[in-house]
Amino acid sequence: MITETIYEHLKDIYNSKVGPLVSPAIEIDPSSTVSQVMSVISKNDTYDVFCLEGNSVFTTNVRSLLAGKNISNMKIRPFLSPIHSLTKDDLIQKAANTIAHYRIRAVPVLENNKIVGCITAKNIIELLSKKDNRWINANLILSKNPITIKSSELLATARRLMISKRIDHLPVIDKNSVRQVLTSYHVLQSLNPEERIGKRSLGMTKVGNLGARIGNMGSTRIPRCLPSDNLNTIIRSMLDTNTTCCLVSLWDKLQGIITYRDILSLLAAKIESEIPLYVVGMPEEQKNVDLITSKFSNTLKRIQNVYSEIQEARVSIKKQRSGSKDRREGMYEVSIMIVTPHYAPFIFKESGWDLGKVFETLSQKMRRTLSKRSN
Repeated sequence: MITETIYEHLKDIYNSKVGPLVSPAIEIDPSSTVSQVMSVISKNDTYDVFCLEGNSVFTTNVRSLLAGKNISNMKIRPFLSPIHSLTKDDLIQKAANTIAHYRIRAVPVLENNKIVGCITAKNIIELLSKKDNRWINANLILSKNPITIKSSELLATARRLMISKRIDHLPVIDKNSVRQVLTSYHVLQSLNPEERIGKRSLGMTKVGNLGARIGNMGSTRIPRCLPSDNLNTIIRSMLDTNTTCCLVSLWDKLQGIITYRDILSLLAAKIESEIPLYVVGMPEEQKNVDLITSKFSNTLKRIQNVYSEIQEARVSIKKQRSGSKDRREGMYEVSIMIVTPHYAPFIFKESGWDLGKVFETLSQKMRRTLSKRSN
């Protein structure tokens, strides 16, 4: 099975320590205004920033700041969220898991209760590029049917989509073709147009305001690939252009998008069970992780008694973290993919505040659906 093969192929990376990959972290003052933090982000060309208060580390990022209003006077504190930190002895698999769970691009590294750096998604992807991944094709990792937006739409519409759908990239459609990609960086600048964006401004037009139409705004330097292109080629194109996504097209038709998060999903943790079970984004703070995974493994085993064709299951767990006024903030979003040899994968999704209850609801959905399929 392909997931098992990928797992074995990348096992040496899973088990590597993060120490050699630590890069500088950008820290902010928790008493700063949103505008001041945006300035720090722009000048340092970063996505995530951190601050340390007592024994706790807090973070915010570009997408979270999109919810800001009256940013000149608004304080950054409502946009700060606690985050688990790493030590230099932690493994890369833990770093990738934290990035996937919190939907961020960097995890802080602490030493003697000080932030000494961070591990970024880009750090890990650069390490992946050193492996021979030519047998892993784009169609194995792409996110299908990405959300797009027309060039005639307003920036305010793009902002709402990014906040509600928790995405950072919007391919812009003009005359039935993708002309550029609008990112959360571009939209953030429309909230504070006096601040320059960093290197990601290359290939984009002048920033407008939220009431302006998207038009030509966005980056035209986004790499593109075919569904059959290999992972090494894709990573190299993203690194060479200093971009965080790659568009997947076939005959000028957009098939999907590949982001850092899609690539890091290859580093899923394997849970020991009779049916191969891989989990991305299991939270470190969850008290009953072993109990939850054990119950879910038993559910798979029971389902296999009536639907014996299950080959493997992949679970993705993400935590809502956006603006301070987002009612869904703190909720878990769980997606389960059941792989069988003869049919398209079965996809089950559920959200909730209690991770154990979310898995229980998903288990019931799976039993009903797969039992019917068996009959």
